[in-house]
Amino acid sequence: MLTWMIYAVSVSAVLSAAALIAEHSARQRQSSSRWFWLLAIAASLAIPAAMTSVSIEIPVGLRPSVPQNVIALHEITSTHLSPAVWIENHDSDSSTFRLAQFHAKDAWYTVSALMILVLLITATNLQWRKRQWTAASVCGVSVYLSADVGPAVVGLLRPRIVLPVWLLDSPPEQQAAVIAHETSHIDAHDPMLLTIALCLIALMPWNLPLWWQLRRLRCAIEVDCDARVLKAGHKVAVYGETLIAVGERQSRYIGSVAGMSESRSFLERRLKLMLRKPAKRKVLVAVLLGCMSITLVTLAAQVSPPIMNDASNEHTQVPVSAEILDRYVGTYKASDTSVMKVRREGDHLETQRTGQGWIEKFPTSDTEFFAKTVKVIQRFAVDNQGHVTATTVHQNGREQTLPRIPTAEGEKIEATLAAKVKSQIATSGTEAALRRNIEGLQSGNPIYSEMSPELQQATREQLPDLKEGLNELGPVQGVKFVGVGNQGWDIYQVTHESGSSTWRIHLAQNAIIDGLLVQAGP
Repeated sequence: MLTWMIYAVSVSAVLSAAALIAEHSARQRQSSSRWFWLLAIAASLAIPAAMTSVSIEIPVGLRPSVPQNVIALHEITSTHLSPAVWIENHDSDSSTFRLAQFHAKDAWYTVSALMILVLLITATNLQWRKRQWTAASVCGVSVYLSADVGPAVVGLLRPRIVLPVWLLDSPPEQQAAVIAHETSHIDAHDPMLLTIALCLIALMPWNLPLWWQLRRLRCAIEVDCDARVLKAGHKVAVYGETLIAVGERQSRYIGSVAGMSESRSFLERRLKLMLRKPAKRKVLVAVLLGCMSITLVTLAAQVSPPIMNDASNEHTQVPVSAEILDRYVGTYKASDTSVMKVRREGDHLETQRTGQGWIEKFPTSDTEFFAKTVKVIQRFAVDNQGHVTATTVHQNGREQTLPRIPTAEGEKIEATLAAKVKSQIATSGTEAALRRNIEGLQSGNPIYSEMSPELQQATREQLPDLKEGLNELGPVQGVKFVGVGNQGWDIYQVTHESGSSTWRIHLAQNAIIDGLLVQAGP
């Protein structure tokens, strides 16, 4: 989930840049710009959701040229732009990342609930304060008068203008300008626009670019309103003096409402926009900016999302007694440098591989368990005396059996691993083994005698893709040791003739490669 959240933030950041350029294009054409920011907010939510979960049916005319009739949208994006790839290249197996990944969804729901609660409290407080305001008529318009609030528009279904009492002592021209400004907000449905934006952000409140988009939306709403007021015939000098007078008396905050009072820095920018003369070649500049904005939107849609698996839909949890669950608690050997720990949490188990976070496993029978966050099946072997001897993990089409070992032995394995990670020294022989195996993969003749049985099987299944990808990168020109990952694997950066690749390799005690991963770069 955390990886998906980072992906959503990345998409929102690109859309923010696209909306900013589109806004400048609209300013060149002297047209409304607030809609670009509302679209950016909506797209920041819609694109990540659609790219992750939506599939499309291929038109009949195109089906002969493709192997399937329906494809998922994420399959047509660029993996080179995937945050999941960036994270994988920076040791995503760290315990801190795993912990954050585990609690990300709960934190999301909590923050969204708190924001919705704050919005409800703000709305309730506004209704209570409205009872203290006085109804009046200014320039023939029904308004509320307040001691410390306004000028602003309050209310969603029946918006009303609220004015500060000091405005009654202002010249009639300034009163008319204020009424024109707030009336323009009502006619343009700006209060509803802001409400929609806030409700959308409440769905993804942790997405910081969304908050910046909201700020730009509020600014665009005021700039568009200024343009409408001046277009209606109000004098620039009088209207500018009115904005300055309102800005000198900051209104009390009553929530996100369409109002005339903003920060002094933004007020200065509004005045400069009103006085700015039309630029030369504005149509050409607007078209160029528009093309740049469209390019960025296309780039945002090309960012590849992580694959989200909901394994809980494929399995049904059954009740298992605590006595049965407790007999699985213990330590299981995964390799010479890693173990799997098993503990009980209420009605289910939790497992943790060395260097990774805890994963919840739920029972489908007395001996079989599944995870809701990843696609994995785990079974426990029990002998005739009722002793648990091993656990078998089925994941990604592969199977691994982990024998049960004493807790002290597991602690010794983890201590050895911790010392290796702390030293950041490569295991002797990994660089030479890596060079030989890259050469073997590029030639299509892997050195299977140097691989564990599991790695041999995986290599045979992936050999065509590995050979093609490595041959595109070209011959190896250099190998550089980067460090030791949290699971004890040596990490190497390999420079090729036409690019680079990052490799993780692990040698067992018998010098056999039992772990080999590659991530190709441009």
